[in-house]
Amino acid sequence: MASDIERLQQELARERAARAEAENDLAEARRDLRRYVTAFQEAALRHQQALVRLAGSSSDSEGLAAAQRELTKVAAETLGVERASIWLLDAEGTELRCQALYERSRDQHSDGFVLEAEDFPLYFEALKLGRAIDGHDALADPRTSEFSESYLTPLGITSMMDAAIRRDGQVIGVVCIEHVGEPRTWTAAEMGFAGALADQAALAFAAVERRRLEEERVRVRSELMRTRELALQDELTGLANRRALEQMLANEVERAQRHGRPLAIIMADIDRFKSINDTYGHRAGDEVLRELSRLLAEKLRSIDRAARYGGEEFFVLMPDTPVDEARRVAERVRSAVEEHTFVVDPEDDEPPIGLRITVSIGVSGLPENAETLEGLVEVADRALYEAKRRGRNRVVLAESIRAAAPYKK
Repeated sequence: MASDIERLQQELARERAARAEAENDLAEARRDLRRYVTAFQEAALRHQQALVRLAGSSSDSEGLAAAQRELTKVAAETLGVERASIWLLDAEGTELRCQALYERSRDQHSDGFVLEAEDFPLYFEALKLGRAIDGHDALADPRTSEFSESYLTPLGITSMMDAAIRRDGQVIGVVCIEHVGEPRTWTAAEMGFAGALADQAALAFAAVERRRLEEERVRVRSELMRTRELALQDELTGLANRRALEQMLANEVERAQRHGRPLAIIMADIDRFKSINDTYGHRAGDEVLRELSRLLAEKLRSIDRAARYGGEEFFVLMPDTPVDEARRVAERVRSAVEEHTFVVDPEDDEPPIGLRITVSIGVSGLPENAETLEGLVEVADRALYEAKRRGRNRVVLAESIRAAAPYKK
């Protein structure tokens, strides 16, 4: 009986010891779980904070280069690795070029290194599959072991983790994480973080590409507008050319006729301009044309449009203007030219000289002197010819040479 009681007591003691051991193991497991959860949460927080930093850096004034430097530094610091880098594939997918590489122990950035597909075919093939490369043992992993002799061993790299950068579903590059020291097993959280880094890099590249396309669009539009302007602008004087004038004149005549509004035109020609070219050279003649264009801009009203009609002849379109008002403007222009000294540089490096010139001007108006566009220009041209015939340096109105009915053509 006594022996049975002793046996039961021993079994009970062993059971209590086993239960205590199990409870200790459970407590240790719970502590390990809490440590793991805490570490995971802390890592997740670090990853999130790192991504927030990167999101801010993508709009940095230094642009894409600054964002890439920030991304690689954040990656190395957050994951506690020696090296982090960003590489881009060329259009053919045969070359990877390093855009940014950060070395944590040296706090140093570099770039420009190139990897060729023909030298590392298995690695490039793995990239084409679009999957992350989790090389826990980079020296043994067939996807990364190609780098052993030339890259991994000399630098002491034992583990690699590469996340593909994608655009529109295509792999365009990679974010590479490199660990130095004992081989490292990458966790799911770390792999997720590397993928988030790759996504952030893709966003940065896309933003830069959008900016580049927008800048290109603006540039092309600006060039197009400039080309159109040049097509309608006199190269020497900057005034509208004859082609532009014909468009403006047709529009203004149609508008004047539709709304019953007056329209006047001025045709001005430099007197004896050929003698300026013959005496002082064409460079001096060009300077006279440019200076006369500037005078026209000063003396005309804001609604008036001046154009170079051809050679030394100028044309002024005057919307909503009766002939009497046009005559006063024309007289103001004629007087200003007569009183102005045109300083020009003769050819053969002679010193500048001052020239005095005059202009002859013809004025016509719609509907006083014509009923059509062609008639309006015709009678203004005749008035200009009459101003020349009467001795130059004068303004002649179309009505003074045609007392008959309005000109039709």
